[in-house]
Amino acid sequence: MIVQLGKTSLSWTRADLEAKIAGYPRVLIDVGTGDGRFVYRSAGAHPDTFCIGVDPAGERMREVSWRASRKVARGGRPNALFVVASVQALPEELGGLAHTLTLNFPWASLLSALVLPEPPVLEALRRLVRPGGELIALLNQSVFDDRPYAARLGLPELSDAWVEEALRPAYLAAGFAIRETRMVEGEVPHQTSWGQHLTLASGRRTRLLTAEAIGGAAPG
Repeated sequence: MIVQLGKTSLSWTRADLEAKIAGYPRVLIDVGTGDGRFVYRSAGAHPDTFCIGVDPAGERMREVSWRASRKVARGGRPNALFVVASVQALPEELGGLAHTLTLNFPWASLLSALVLPEPPVLEALRRLVRPGGELIALLNQSVFDDRPYAARLGLPELSDAWVEEALRPAYLAAGFAIRETRMVEGEVPHQTSWGQHLTLASGRRTRLLTAEAIGGAAPG
């Protein structure tokens, strides 16, 4: 597993990771974390939770991973970690750790995988979460509302009917039981740099999807 620490990339084992998270009662994993600021803020707001950001572009996480590595008095976050990986190749070292898995305004291939949906990606995400854990996804509904644009991207109409007919059975087969999906009024629950760019003074709509990890070990 590759960990980003400022401009340096380090190779960690599962043992390295377990030593780091020892003593924390909860683990949050944010997939597609971008610049990592959501993870940094979450680690500061919830010192009892170990927060892990995952993104394929390590260079985007350089600044915040360096800030997190400093002493606490200087803004350090000992309970934050930044991992370089794509959703198509999530590290085995992260398997079964997450009490909460977040996906905040995913884009490109990750967005497509969540809404088409693509079983291999859903199963890979499920393997990150311990049984009884939760998935929280914030989706940019406005992309789907613009049907000509969404069609060019190969995206379906993300309606309540699509959730029931396509997403619910596919998520269940992957080990996620969808609990709710609804439009969010006002501020979204997770503030991210990309999310703020999308929603601030834009009138864009956001769909919240939550699911519970069920069963024992995830498929695969």
